Amino acid sequence: MTRYWLTPIVGYSPLVLGADRIECSPLTKLEAFRELASRRHPRLLSMFKASLLLSDDEEICGSELVELDLSHSEAVVFDGDPFHLSHCAEAFLDRLLKRKEAWDLVSSLTDSALDAQQIIWKNQWLRWLELGCDVILLREDGR
Repeated sequence: MTRYWLTPIVGYSPLVLGADRIECSPLTKLEAFRELASRRHPRLLSMFKASLLLSDDEEICGSELVELDLSHSEAVVFDGDPFHLSHCAEAFLDRLLKRKEAWDLVSSLTDSALDAQQIIWKNQWLRWLELGCDVILLREDGR
């Protein structure tokens, strides 16, 4: 089963994905939320496959040696022990919007266009941005 995680990036050197990520379901609500976000800017809620964050080799995106499980309630640190960040992930992260621009765009999402679950996602996204975190959506494919 595929799961989607709204995820704060709490550090870049090394990359640290925050432990307080949120599993976004149901998919229909997430799709509608992403559509609203993409109307503001196509890269506002950028999505990346979690499995491609890892690398066993600098030439390859993805890992056959280590699996990433985002359901554990702990931060994920890409410091080489055991997780190595792939060059695909680095390129993805380089394209994220600046926090101020993202905050302006997210805060412009009208609550009246959102349901209660989507408002929770929006408000958490804004809190993370205010704390200095970038925010991404990770897709974790079922095994």
